Amino acid sequence: MPIQSPYKLIVAAKDGTVVRTVDLASRCTLTIGRSPRCDLTMDIESIFRRHATMVYLDGSWTLVDAGSKSKFKVDNKKVDHAHLTEDRPIQIGGAFFWLQVSPKAPVRPSTVPSSATEKLWSPANSSASQASVTIMDLEARPIQKCALEGEMTTIGASEDADCHLDLKGWSPIQLALIQEQSGAALLDVAPEHQMRLQGKPCRRLAAQGSVLLRCGEHLLHWEAESTSSETGSGLWDAIQNDSMG
Repeated sequence: MPIQSPYKLIVAAKDGTVVRTVDLASRCTLTIGRSPRCDLTMDIESIFRRHATMVYLDGSWTLVDAGSKSKFKVDNKKVDHAHLTEDRPIQIGGAFFWLQVSPKAPVRPSTVPSSATEKLWSPANSSASQASVTIMDLEARPIQKCALEGEMTTIGASEDADCHLDLKGWSPIQLALIQEQSGAALLDVAPEHQMRLQGKPCRRLAAQGSVLLRCGEHLLHWEAESTSSETGSGLWDAIQNDSMG
């Protein structure tokens, strides 16, 4: 569905200098990390190759850790889930992120001209699904199969979810299937995540083929097609390692 996010993502160095502005008007997901296959590629050693993913849910942007060891900081506390706002910067490695309503004058000292938003990688508008997840009970009896359509498909207890499932213990939006440059991924986007892989907490799964996970008192059967696409370099960030101290 068309996204009408009224925000821009502002990225700043430790000294407060704005080094990147990304228009989010037509996006509902944004991956962040050092890998050139992330949407926002940042060449900073303290940021993991695939560090975090932003998702647009219920009119607001949420940042979810993508399996990094250091997570990110809000009010100097490490977390793996947080809402992005205009008033509270979130720290990922040596960079700070916050939202700015567009149009609006910059709220920080200066803005370095950034790459045009249209250079961001965009998911293909294909009707063919790259991945699906089948929700089952603990005896592996299927309850519902949800397929990735477009950039993102949401799953949860809310009637606003693309796949509505009134399951005990699930959040209004518990899971999201998203399309990344490297293929499809499954995210647990709830504040209290329940997804487990081989008994270990798991916020993001991007495996190809067939994988069995658990989410609360239910099983998830993930199926994803392999991809051979190596095109696209993401949006290269202007921050240099030496500027981060």
